[in-house]
This record gives sequence, structure tokens and C-alpha cells, in this order.
Amino acid sequence: MSERLSAWKPYMALLAVYVIWGTTTGAIHLGVTSIPSAVLPCSRFLLAGSLLTAFCLFKGQSFPRWADLKTHAIVGFLLFFAGNSIVCWTVKYMSTGFGSVLVATTPLWMTLLSALLPPRERIPGLSLLGIFIGFGGMLILLSPQLTHLRETTDIFWMCMLGLAVMTFCWALGSIYVRKHPTQDSLLMSVGVQNLVAGVLLLPVCWLTVPDWSAVHPTGTSISAWLYLTLFGTMVATPCYLFVLKALPVSVSSTFAYVTPVLTVIFGAMFLNETVTPTMAVGAAVILCGVSLVQVMNRQQWAGKNRPKVFSPDELEVSTSS
Repeated sequence: MSERLSAWKPYMALLAVYVIWGTTTGAIHLGVTSIPSAVLPCSRFLLAGSLLTAFCLFKGQSFPRWADLKTHAIVGFLLFFAGNSIVCWTVKYMSTGFGSVLVATTPLWMTLLSALLPPRERIPGLSLLGIFIGFGGMLILLSPQLTHLRETTDIFWMCMLGLAVMTFCWALGSIYVRKHPTQDSLLMSVGVQNLVAGVLLLPVCWLTVPDWSAVHPTGTSISAWLYLTLFGTMVATPCYLFVLKALPVSVSSTFAYVTPVLTVIFGAMFLNETVTPTMAVGAAVILCGVSLVQVMNRQQWAGKNRPKVFSPDELEVSTSS
């Protein structure tokens, strides 16, 4: 019975990622209404990172050695500083639904990077077709802006560039985590990675908030910040890192096309956002391309002996140093 439960742990963790990250973009949108877009992730990362690291040290775990610390620093920069924090800026100028659909291209980047970075994984021909279909869907999604370039604001294209950077960095960080295991527990890893991102964001906060006395967070923003800190970071992120190492890329990357659906629903229900026909068609094409990639990768994974890259029991917090 315990073996069955352990086998299901990665999938339960993936379900938690689906549900929590499907609502975090909407929570970010609510948070930045009265909290500066750099302060929201900076304070969230610093608090979550401090709590997780302190908890692990209290339980008797050792602070990461230098080699592992370097890995955590790279992951913290890619996933949280260059990844998550960019979303906090773009949601002020772009609907959560539109942005979340663009984030659905993450599995395409993850598939390409897993084939390019050692140890390389072969990409089936139909997966390449899925990648091209996915990018075709993104062009459909952007077609209204592409046909009305003169009417499109500069800030829109800056957000597009930011989301492109965010998506690539998140995919790169995810593949890096998968191919560079450390000796630290999940909670210690997430804690240190968040501390790195929070420290890197401190000068950004200083440069982008000229008058701190004018910052007056509302109850809604504070509630969103607490949700992002406790659930988005301290619960969902360890689950995501666990899933990355316990399941194949074809499965772990599915969060990127499941969470946008929940994000669009959240935006329509609570943020009064609309879903246009062009957006629906573009999203459908993107998801078709991504799904094709996932199916082919899953078949390839099933056709070979799966390497043991992670122990499901490591989801538990170790009490040994």
C-alpha cells in the first residue's frame, strides 16, 4: 500500500501545481494593484526563502555546500528572478488570459532544451511538427496586433518580449534543475533559490519605487501576497521541483498548458476579462501543438528503461544533516 502511495506522490504533486499555479497569475494581478510590481515578488521570495531555509536548518539539515549553492543560485536567477518576477510586471499591462496562453509555449522550449543540453534527449519527428504548430498558434494569437502595428502600444511589445524572456528562462531553469541534481532536500533547495531571487530584486525595488511613502497596500493586495507566498511559493514550488525530477519532461511540463485554462477561467470570473475568438483559436492551436509534443515524448519515455533520477521519499523533509 505504501509503495502505491509513493508511486502516486509525483502525480498528486503535479495536481497541486495545476490548481495553485492556475490561480497565481490572477493573484499577482490583484497584488500589483497597490503593491509595486518589483516589491511583490521580492518580499514574497525573501519571506518564503527565509522561512523554508530556517525550518530546514532547525530540522538539522546542513546549509548547501558550495557546488550545490552555485546550482541553486543559477536556478533562482532563471526560475524566479528572470522568470516569475517578469509576470508581476506584465500583468499590469496585459490580460492574465492572454499572457497565460503565451506561457503555454514553455513545454516547447523545454523539449528543445532537453535535446540540446547534455545529456541530450532525442526529439521525435512528430514532436518537431508539434513545436512548429505551437508557434503557428502563437502567430494566430498575435494576429490582431500584427495587422494593426500602428495601433499597438510600445508597452504591449515590451510585455511580449518580457514574456518571451520569462518563458525561455523558466524552461532553461527547469531543464537545468533536472540535469543538475543536488544533495539538498526540496525545501532547502526552494528556500535558497528564493533567497537568491529576493536579494537580486532588492536593487530593482530601489530603482523602481521612487516614493515609498506613496505605497499603501490594500487588504486585497495583502491577501493576494499571502496566498502567493504560502501556496504559490512554499507549497507549489517544492511540488514542481519534485515533479521535474520524478516524472519525464513530457509529463512535468504539462503544467504550462493546464494552468492557462484555469487562469483564463479565473480572469473571466473575477477580473472581468473577455476571451476573443482569435484568442480561443490561437490557444487551441498552441495546445494542439504542445499536446502532440507531449504524446510523442511520453511514447519515447515508455519505450526505454526509465532512469532513476529521484526518490519519491525525498518529498519528505529530512531530519538528518
